[in-house]
Order: sequence, then structure tokens, then C-alpha cells
Amino acid sequence: MLKVALVNMPFADWNRPSFGLSQLSSVLRTEFAEDVSVQVVYLNQDVADYFGTETYESIALHHDHVDTGIGDWLFRSVAFPDAPDNTEEYFQRFYRGERWADFRSFILERRSGLTDLCNKLIDRHELGEADVVGFSSMFAQHVPSLAGARLVKQRNPAVHTLLGGANCEAPMGAVIAEQVPYVDFVFSGPALESLPQLIRHVLDDDLPAADAVPGILTERNAAEPRFRRAVGRDRAIDQYVLPDYDTFFAALHEHPVLRQEGQAEPTLFFETSRGCWWGQRSHCTFCGLNGQGMDYRSLAADRAVEQFEWLFRYSDEFPALFCTDNVMPRHYPRDVFDKLKTPPGVSIYYEVKLPLSRKDIKKMVRAGVNMVQPGIEALATSSLKLMGKGTTAFQNLQFLKHCVEFGIHPDWNLLIGFPNEDPAVYDRYLEFLPHLVHLPPPHGVYMVRFDRFSPYFNKKDEYALDLHPMDHYPLIYPFSPESLDELAYFFADHSLAPYMINAISKNDALSELVRGWRKAWFESGGPHGELTLAGSVAEGWEIRDSRSGSPAVHYVDAETAGLLSRLSSPARMDQLSAEWGAGAARLTELMDWLGRHDLLFEEDGRYLSLVLTPQEEADAEGESDGPRRVPLPLIAP
Repeated sequence: MLKVALVNMPFADWNRPSFGLSQLSSVLRTEFAEDVSVQVVYLNQDVADYFGTETYESIALHHDHVDTGIGDWLFRSVAFPDAPDNTEEYFQRFYRGERWADFRSFILERRSGLTDLCNKLIDRHELGEADVVGFSSMFAQHVPSLAGARLVKQRNPAVHTLLGGANCEAPMGAVIAEQVPYVDFVFSGPALESLPQLIRHVLDDDLPAADAVPGILTERNAAEPRFRRAVGRDRAIDQYVLPDYDTFFAALHEHPVLRQEGQAEPTLFFETSRGCWWGQRSHCTFCGLNGQGMDYRSLAADRAVEQFEWLFRYSDEFPALFCTDNVMPRHYPRDVFDKLKTPPGVSIYYEVKLPLSRKDIKKMVRAGVNMVQPGIEALATSSLKLMGKGTTAFQNLQFLKHCVEFGIHPDWNLLIGFPNEDPAVYDRYLEFLPHLVHLPPPHGVYMVRFDRFSPYFNKKDEYALDLHPMDHYPLIYPFSPESLDELAYFFADHSLAPYMINAISKNDALSELVRGWRKAWFESGGPHGELTLAGSVAEGWEIRDSRSGSPAVHYVDAETAGLLSRLSSPARMDQLSAEWGAGAARLTELMDWLGRHDLLFEEDGRYLSLVLTPQEEADAEGESDGPRRVPLPLIAP
């Protein structure tokens, strides 16, 4: 039998299976059952043991390390042994100062043993005896995978080495095919069709035929434009095969210290759509996630239910499920989530597009979808328009309020530094973010990055951007500047335009504010403070406000309570006046009082209450979809 090994290299998360390799393993087992043996090797978990779980997780997950390319740089000397050592130059650019002294010392000690470690792991997993060894490459896996390919090829020159993944999509993969002789085949785009084609050519001893397959790049065809720009044909999403997670489960059991010491929770990936339905309408300016595959297609509802039922079989040991979709299918709350019998304790993660109705949110939470990436990115509508998000600051804040109400954890970042962003936005953030500490905080404040395939990259001249690969690329790869331009995924604007200077000048103050928000939130195990309206018509109403750390109670009348309820949706003063029955003077008085107590968010003359108000319970069918209006006799019907 042809022996195929598919290797998940560092610095892929130790706590998650490789969804791509697991799918490919299943496809090869299905199509070549009698002729091919397949194994997925989680070498990343071996390396996580070697570095220690805490250090490994920080390199794999922490935003600061992603922007330095440290995961790739560590394997530079293994992948490119003839390249000169540039440790001093690298540390002059990154990780300077006493703060990083212990980190520098530790990773240099670990780096010195990587070649020996990889050779031992090649022996342990018998990669030198394989006929075909494929490596995945996403984020900081690129150079580690090249290093693995070189050492395997050194051990067994007859082996066929493959590389595929997001880092290899055209034109990035062509650079590897041209510049790295120990990688035989590079897969650009989806490989669920092209990898089986290659395996067939290997079995038939007809390797030259693989050069004609779109999506497969070699040193022989990479210079031809029709292959250099091509991506592999995708398989219809409803032709899905269940991923092969058996080797991931086995690897976890062989590395118990990772679960004992790690902060990350073991999580299973799943897929219900590809592409982005919103991106087809309005491609977010900074997003390059879909490469050339923006066209949206979602898994049929009945197939999705079947997949969830399969995943639930593992819920006793793996209750955390993570969807790889760029955006949740819009009809899933009705057609899928309503049909799920989710075991207790299961937590499902989805990326979602705002706004979401309360009805859909309820159905999501009942099905276990309690962790989401909502794409908030900003709390200024002007910035959201620059991004092409199709949302407003009001919708984002409303969703954060719903998260507290329904017990959803939103995974979001506050991005700054968009071309043409109004600098007044940052001063506004510094003014009102302290009033939001009762709502879930962002991970942090980050400067926007310019990614390949994004509109910022594709239309850089229109945005007056002078884009170049980020600083770590020339410190990692011994390639020419022209090759790096085609290889890089992350870019920086070298124009030092006013928008960038404005953002940099406020970054530290905003970051410190958000760090305090997060510290208070997570130390208390939830909201730092309460801001809620409580009471009833019979008992009266009170606003409980402990955002400052000192509890305060404001006793309010039915007028004020009703106005807060009305402002759970944004409104202008003229809209409120048209509904108000007690006169303009009284409305102005109440609005001034709410403003003085920092209970409102205002933008361009529209107002939204920051107070969490009582909400109507779902009816028997769960169809309730709106806030309960606090009775207010002085508001005209």
C-alpha cells in the first residue's frame, strides 16, 4: 500500500485538530481504501510539549507574537540551513529591552535543539518510511512545514513532499514551488479534488501528469501564468465527509500535560458553509480571509443536523465545538438550530453577521451557540462605513447588551487606524468606553492590518497605500524582495499617512483603558458593574448602576422607565417628541438627566440607552421578538 502521512506542524493550536488534514484523510481513505494507508500526525503537540504549554500557546495565539513572525523565525535555520544567522538583527527589530530578556533567552535555548527534536519526531512517527508526506500551512506553520519537508526529504530522497493550506494560495504557493527544492508539490486553494488526483498519478507512476492539474504547483509549471494563478477545484459542500479525528484523539491522550497545564480547551472543528454571503455584497475592506473563494455556499440543513449529531457523540470529552465558517448561514437558527437536541454543557462557536434578531439569538442559545465572533470591530458608525461592514455602532452596542442578557460570550476586537478614519473617533472612545464596563470587553485594541486578497490590498492605489510585506518576512525568508512581495500575506503601509499617526498617538491610552476593562470583567467572572432597570408598575422602578465600582441606585418614575425602554432602539429627538405626550420641556429634562448620569450613547443626534431593561419572556413557541415596553401612560399611543 502507498503510505501517506499528513503532518500538522507547529505552531497550529495544540487543542484543535487540523480540519483540512482530517478532511483530506477521510477523502483518501474513502477513494483509495485498498491502495492507500493514511495517518494524520500531530507533530505540533510534540513541539508544544518541548516548548512548554504556556510558551507554545502564547506564540500560537497571542496577537503580539503573530505580528513578529516568531513561530516561523524559530524554524528558519532548520528550513534554510545555508542562510546566515540573523539573531541579533531579529532581536534589534523585535522583543527589545529588559521586558523580553527571559523570553529571548528561553526561545534561543529551545531553538538550538529544534533540528534534533524534529529528527527524533520523524523517527517516532516513521515519516521517513512514508511514500508521501504532506504538510499543512496556516499562519505560523509555513517555515516549520518547510523545515519538516527538508528533513524528511533528507532522510528519504524518494519521498514525495507536499505543502498546502491558506499560505499557499496563488500566487504565494508559486514562490515555494520555485524557491524550495525539497517541496515537490504545492497545493493552491482547495485540495479535496486535487490531492486525490495527485495520489492517483503517484499510484499510476505518472507524476508528469500532475503538472497539468489546476491548483497543483511544481518547479516545472509555476512560471506559467495559467498555473501560477490557479486554485484547485472545490468539492460541493454537500459532498462532505466526516473528518478523521481519531489520530487527534490519540495524540491528546499521548500528551496529557497539555491538557493539565494549558489554558486552551480541547475543541473540535466543523464546517457548515464556505465563502461569505456578506462579502459577495460588500467585501469588508480589511478582510482577506476567503482568498479567491468568496462565493457563498452552505451545507443543506439536514446534512448540518447530521453533522451536529455526529459531533455530539463526543460531547462527554469534547463539549467545545468551533465552526470554521466565515459567517453563519442566515437560515440556520430556523432550519437547523430548532432541530438540535444539544447535550448539556456543549458550547458551539460561530462567526455571525450583525444585526441578529432576538428571535434568532434565542434559538442559537437554546442550541448551545453561546460563543460568537460578531465582527463588531468598531463602535463608531463612520469607521464601520469605511470598513463596508453594513452595521452601525447602535447595532453593535445592542448586540453587546443582548450578550449579557442571553449569556453569550462575544469574541471581538476594537480596530483602529483605518485609512481616512476620523481622528475624533479615538477621543470619543476615550470618553465613552468607560461607560460600557457592564458590557463584554474586546480582546484588545489593534491597528488594522493589510492582508492579501483584501480590498485594501487589491485597490491599494485607490486608498493611497504604499504596501510592503511586514518587517518579519525578510528576517525569515532568504528570498528576493520580489519573491517576498508574492509570498507575504500580511502587509504594512509605509506611507506614514496622517490616519496612521493619529491612531498610533491614541493606541496606548485606548489599550490601557481596554486592559482595565478586561481585568475588571474577568476578575469578577462577569460584568464589572451592573447597569439595569428593575421594578414594576406596582412597585416602582430603579436603575442599579455599579459601573464605577460603588453601587448606586436611582429611583425613577414611570416616565423615565418608559423612556429607557423606548431607547432600547435608537431614536432621534424629533422621533421621541412625536411619541411624547408630556411636552417637549419634560422630554428635554429627562434626556438631560439620563445624559448627566452616562446612561445614553449618542451619535449624530441619535440616542441609545446603555441600560439593560426588562425583556419579555418567550411565548410557548419561542416566537417573542422584542423588548417589553415598560408601561408609560404619558407616551401617546
